[in-house]
Amino acid sequence: MARTNQVMVGQFEKWVGLRMDSFKAYVDLGLAQAKVVLKVNGSRSFNEFLDSQFAVLSFVSHQMVDDGRGLAEWGIDCSKQATRLAQENALRLLFKY
Repeated sequence: MARTNQVMVGQFEKWVGLRMDSFKAYVDLGLAQAKVVLKVNGSRSFNEFLDSQFAVLSFVSHQMVDDGRGLAEWGIDCSKQATRLAQENALRLLFKY
């Protein structure tokens, strides 16, 4: 049971790390966007701001793909760990060691 709890805590820590990294990326983007918006003071700077939004959209799409990939890898790792633990526990029950 202790081993199962250790694995669960480890996986939870990985999940929190993934979520915090993602959260930080989006917060940094939001702060950068706020700074850019505050610099808009005319039609020319507004047009430059609109042009920069394509780069922002690109960043967001790449971040979303990275987030999805990270979560998928985390899920696969969780599945492998759970399978391994189930096998170990079954062997312990069968052979009582």
